[in-house]
Amino acid sequence: MPIKCFEMKLRLQGGRLTLPRSYVYATRASPVDAFGPFAARAKNDPGWRYNEIDASHSPHVTAPDMLMPLLEKIVSN
Repeated sequence: MPIKCFEMKLRLQGGRLTLPRSYVYATRASPVDAFGPFAARAKNDPGWRYNEIDASHSPHVTAPDMLMPLLEKIVSN
């Protein structure tokens, strides 16, 4: 992932964000868990629907049978 994705600020216009937001945290994290802080923030923010999956950062490879039902649940809510 290019570093600019983390450095570039996103400016939203047009009022409050009303789209549903979901965070999927893959729990098979590496020793340097770069996504842990983002997951903790999403888990504690009522504006996010937080989910965990027993997978690596590539759940489509390590847990596709768990990933698809989770994505279906997310899009159906």
